[in-house]
Order: sequence, then structure tokens, then C-alpha cells
Amino acid sequence: MKKYFFFLLAYCFVLMLSVSAYPDSLPSPFKILPFPKSVRLLNQPRLLFGSLQQISIKGTMSAPVMGYQLSQLPAGYTNSGKGTLTIQLDPNLAAMPSYEGYIMTIQADRVEIIAKSEAGIFYGCQSLEQLLEDARDFRKPLPACIIKDYPVLSYRAVHFDVKHHLDNMRYYYESIDRLARYKINAVVFEFEDKLRYQLQPLVGGPQSISIDEMAALTKYAKERFIEITPLVQGLGHATFILKHEEYKPLWELPFSHWAFCPMDEGTYKVLFDLYTDAINSKGT
Repeated sequence: MKKYFFFLLAYCFVLMLSVSAYPDSLPSPFKILPFPKSVRLLNQPRLLFGSLQQISIKGTMSAPVMGYQLSQLPAGYTNSGKGTLTIQLDPNLAAMPSYEGYIMTIQADRVEIIAKSEAGIFYGCQSLEQLLEDARDFRKPLPACIIKDYPVLSYRAVHFDVKHHLDNMRYYYESIDRLARYKINAVVFEFEDKLRYQLQPLVGGPQSISIDEMAALTKYAKERFIEITPLVQGLGHATFILKHEEYKPLWELPFSHWAFCPMDEGTYKVLFDLYTDAINSKGT
């Protein structure tokens, strides 16, 4: 019995050590996705929803794109004080290992977000937006805390494959907003025949996206720190091109329109035209 008690006591001690090694977490029902690297709760009064009345921009940076809650607040180069969200760039922020990271301090009457870059400021505001939504939906004040967060991966991409299904453009704009909320910073956009190519107009399918439409979406994404990379298949997976009778002389095999013949110079004229249009779809 004594031996069992000893092991139980030792187990509880180890468990206490392991739990204490973890940083604080946000109290329910508050969540930030992805989970921040560290949260330190402060023994201070909480911030009531609706307490923030303005955004103060320190330095020469422009106000980032905001979510619904923060976009309701007037932003300018004003003094900080009660009811103010202060955003500030500090390129020499020693406590931050990533240029995309941020430190957010929430107090009873104000919030401060500081970061090395405008991307970090943007991500800090996205996290605050999530907390404000929780405060609104659950009618709870925001916890006083210091949140430190930065990405482990510098490239955080998703793949949009539209070759079998193309939604209206509004869907892709809304998707960019959702992805930015969760700190995604890249989209690989695979077209096949869903881009309205200008140099090889036969390839673009019905209701395909125009180059100007895609350039506008790319600009919108960049404002939210998402880089869209167009993807057009190369020598193989080329049925969307080679199914057209005009391209039949470029088939690698006489019985298959799956792949280009790599020995035919005409192959590269067609492919480079498609690549040029895809690059132009990124805009300037």
C-alpha cells in the first residue's frame, strides 16, 4: 500500500510539473486559430466588448485591412489612450523571431499590437477580430493578457483546383478573407482551361476567368498578405489543351492526347503562351 501511495504521489508531482511547464491558455469561450505561441494572463480587469472606440497608428504605416468589428472604428495617427487599439511597427523587436509575428497586449481599456512588419500587424488584428467576435457572441469581456504569436512555417499554402468546377468570383473573394483570418499566406491556383487565355484563346473553356478578373483577385489577396501562384500543367496532364484538333500534331503518342511531344518546338510555343497569360493574371 505504501509503495502504491509513493508511486501515486510521484505521478502527481510529475503531472504538476508538466502542467506548469505549459503557458497560460485563453479562458473559455475565447479561442484564436491557429493557437498562439504563448498567452500570459494578467491579473487586471477585463476589456468590455464595445470599449474600443478608435485605432491609433504609430509611425508611417498604413492601416491594414480589418475584419468587420475593427473596420467599424475610425483609424488615424492619433494619440493612444482609453478605448484605443494602438498598432505599431518595430523592425527591431527583439522578442519576436519572425517578421510575421506580433505581440498583443489587452488591458481593461485599451489594446496594443506591435510587430516587425505590416504582415505581423495584420495577423495581430485578425487574432483580435476573433476575440472580439467571441466577446460579442458569448457576451463576455476579453481577458487581460499578453499574446505572443508567430508562424512556424514561412510558406502556408492551400491549393485551389478549379479544373473540374469553377465557382463565381464572389466565392473566391470570400475564401481569401477566410484564409487570411487563419494566417494562410499563399494560394496555388490551378487553372487548366478555366483561364481565358489571350495568346491561345482556344484553350480557355466556357465561363472561364478573365485575366483581368484574376489580376483583381490577386491584388485583393496581396492586400491580405496572400500570394496567389498560378499553376498551368506542363508536358503531361495536357488533355485540356490537346483535346482540340488543332493541337493534334503536338501529341507525343498518336493514340493519346494526354502529353505533348517534347521534341516538337511547337509544344513550347503553346506552353509558353499559356504561362505568359497565367503570369499576366497576377497583375502588376
